[in-house]
Amino acid sequence: MQRHHDSGKSLASILLLVSPFLLTGCVAAGAGAVAGDAVVSPSEEAIQYVRTHDLKPYVGRAIERGDIVRGMSKEDVQFVKGDPRSIREREERTVWVYGTTTRIYFKNGEVVNH
Repeated sequence: MQRHHDSGKSLASILLLVSPFLLTGCVAAGAGAVAGDAVVSPSEEAIQYVRTHDLKPYVGRAIERGDIVRGMSKEDVQFVKGDPRSIREREERTVWVYGTTTRIYFKNGEVVNH
């Protein structure tokens, strides 16, 4: 009986010593995966587009991220999103429609809202 009790203590001691290392590895791997998901690397095409066009810095960064921001030209939007499903003319604005919910509004050739 004594022998069975000692082996249980040994196993418990080993688990207590090893578990912090196992948990640390899991947390570190999880944190890396989350951080990795947040980082978006620009495509070579996006980098080339930004280098060859005279863009405001914030517009260039948005293009590299694949985002749409105010001040973009129609050409910039078309590079990021492709061709719109439809184009509507409304008063002083042009509306490009993508999918069922995405609308990008232009005034004088620049994005004013999206």
